[in-house]
Amino acid sequence: MLLLPGSMLALATVVLTVALVVVSKEQKAGSRLFLTAFRGWLDRRIESIILLIHKVIGVLLISVKYLIHQFRAGLAQVIAPRPRKRKQHARLEYEKTDSHLSAMHDHKSDTALSEAQKKKLRNKKLEERF
Repeated sequence: MLLLPGSMLALATVVLTVALVVVSKEQKAGSRLFLTAFRGWLDRRIESIILLIHKVIGVLLISVKYLIHQFRAGLAQVIAPRPRKRKQHARLEYEKTDSHLSAMHDHKSDTALSEAQKKKLRNKKLEERF
């Protein structure tokens, strides 16, 4: 009965020692010595799993924050409801024109010079020129 656990312990110790020796030699050499393709593939898979776990944790954190926010907002609504909004008073209505161009035309006709003013201005400009 004791033979099986003891032999498993010895085997695990030997495997761990060999792995540590191989890893230390690889670190000194700067490259992997055996099973390079498999270990590279395994590294990529582990990195993608770790990245996926980080994304899931981020989504879960945001979801928990949202749930806490919703709970607090609901609790605040129950404890101290907001007052109703006041009615909007009727605003003054101004005369609306059809377009900007019609407003310009109205302004032009309101501020137009009389014929006498036009003649006086024309004579003044001609005198300044000559």
